[in-house]
Amino acid sequence: MASLSPTFEKQMAKFLGELPTRARSVLKRRYGVGEASGMTLEAIGKREGITRERVRQIENDAVRRLKKSPLFIEFASQEAAIKSILAGVGGIAAEGAFLALPEFRQIKDKNMLVLFCDLVDSIRRRKADDRLHARWHIADAPVAGIEAALSAFARQLREQGATLTTDSAFANLAAQLKKTGVPVSEKSPTLGTYIGLSKEIEKNSWDEYGHVSSPFVRPRGMRDSAFVALARAKEPMHFRDIAKRIGEFSNKSVHVQTVHNELIKDARFVLVGRGLYALKEWGYEPGFVKDVLVEMLKDRPMTREQILDEVMRQRQVKASTVFINLQNKKLFRTLDDGTYTIVS
Repeated sequence: MASLSPTFEKQMAKFLGELPTRARSVLKRRYGVGEASGMTLEAIGKREGITRERVRQIENDAVRRLKKSPLFIEFASQEAAIKSILAGVGGIAAEGAFLALPEFRQIKDKNMLVLFCDLVDSIRRRKADDRLHARWHIADAPVAGIEAALSAFARQLREQGATLTTDSAFANLAAQLKKTGVPVSEKSPTLGTYIGLSKEIEKNSWDEYGHVSSPFVRPRGMRDSAFVALARAKEPMHFRDIAKRIGEFSNKSVHVQTVHNELIKDARFVLVGRGLYALKEWGYEPGFVKDVLVEMLKDRPMTREQILDEVMRQRQVKASTVFINLQNKKLFRTLDDGTYTIVS
């Protein structure tokens, strides 16, 4: 397995020492060498007392000097090692994942690694955009095909509104990659690396992949979280149990009353019993038992048994509650054959 020399950082420090003092200072500040992060041209200019454009000139000159330095040739094996490491994960990786690779564990200053990669021609960086994270790739990686496949897969997930198991997600992405001329086995861990490039696709609490617009991936507020809890349960739940379930998958403190309030406000939820809520998409109609009865009897008269069976599919209430509501003479009447209909 390819690996960087344990003396990489010492070599880089010596390499940067070849530069004039100001050029070395500007370059280290731009890349954040020795710091948490790099500085903007403007910020460096203010610190150095020079213009933003002058900082850019100094930076560009420093890079040219390093590339022409005789010491640069000594890094050929390091460049080859990094290229091999990237090739091992599919030729491309999101910047965070790239820098966190175990092969780079010994490098304390990852910004020094970023600086080096920017200097070599065989390893390139693509900036983040609306769809993808910043990423590093080997020069001959099929980047366009990978990105096109990811875009198509993200669009598919968004349109379907579904989440997929890892196996299904990998199979779907592998199919998209094949279309773009990048054949990858459905079992290859490389597919996970590729998905990590996307800002549009994420894993949820159940280790399923989905589009970030899906409530099953990024619930937006308590109402979405309640929807997810019910959809996962696939049966009506008491609002206290819904709150408990939300707490389990969100790892957050959840107030029961807040959940109850949101259930009341959202048309996606239907009260079907004392504190019991279901999803309207399951076929439940909103309203009290009398409202359900009115809706049922609009089209045709029904017997007591038919009414009870239908109401029990809509509400979790006692039979006596149904029959008491049928006694409302302003809404319902009994026909000669014993069936019930609405008062016209």
